[in-house]
Amino acid sequence: MARRRRAYAAAHANNERWLLTYADMITLLLALFIILFSISTVSKVKFKALAHEMSGGFSAPDADNHAPTEKSVVSDTASLDELAAELQRYIRQHHLAKNVGVHSEKRGVVVSLRTDSAMFESGSAVLQPQAGELIHQLAGFLLTPAQRARTLKIEGNTDDVPISTPLYPTNWELSTSRAVAVTRHLSEHDGVAPDRLAAIGFAEWHPLSPNTSAESRLQNRRVDIVVLRYKE
Repeated sequence: MARRRRAYAAAHANNERWLLTYADMITLLLALFIILFSISTVSKVKFKALAHEMSGGFSAPDADNHAPTEKSVVSDTASLDELAAELQRYIRQHHLAKNVGVHSEKRGVVVSLRTDSAMFESGSAVLQPQAGELIHQLAGFLLTPAQRARTLKIEGNTDDVPISTPLYPTNWELSTSRAVAVTRHLSEHDGVAPDRLAAIGFAEWHPLSPNTSAESRLQNRRVDIVVLRYKE
C-alpha cells in the first residue's frame, strides 16, 4: 500500500513539472517586454538635460570646435596685423629685408625666409650658421604670450629648376627637407613647442611669381613660416 502511494505521488509531481517551465517562460517574456518598453520610451526631461549639457560643452570657451564670435575674429585679425607690423619694423631696423619678407594672408601672417646664401647653400638643406641666428631672432616674436597658442606651419618652396642628386632626387625632397630643418631649429634650439609646428614641402608648385627670370626665381626659393590665425 505504501508503495502505491509513493508511485502515485511521484507521477503527480511529474505531471505538474510543466508548470515550472511555463512560469519561467512567462517571467522571461515579461522581462523582455519591460526592457523593450523602456528602450522605446524616451524621457523628455532627461533628453532635454542631455541636450543642454552637450550644447554647453560644444559652445564652451575652451571647446576645440568652438566657433569664435564676430568680436573674437576681429580681435584675432587685429592681433595678426599688429604682429605683421611689428615684424616688418623689426626687419627694417635690423636690415634683414634682403633675406626676410612679411605679408598677410587670410590664413595668417607669412614670414618668408629666402633660401639663398643666408639660409642654405644651393641644392642643400643644411642650415647656414647665420640662418640659425636669423631664425632665433624671429622666434622671439613667435614666443610672445599673445602668439604662444598659434600653430606655425613651415612651408618649403623651390623654383622650377630641376634637381637630381642622391639625397634630393626632386624638388619635393629638397623643399620638404628645408622646411624640416627650420622646424627642428625652432623646436630644438628656440624653444617653440613641437605641438605648435608642422612642416610641409611644396617644391616649385606654390611660386610667389612666375619663374621667368633670375629675380623671380630668387623670390620663389624660400621657406615660409606661417603664423596661422585661430580656427574660425
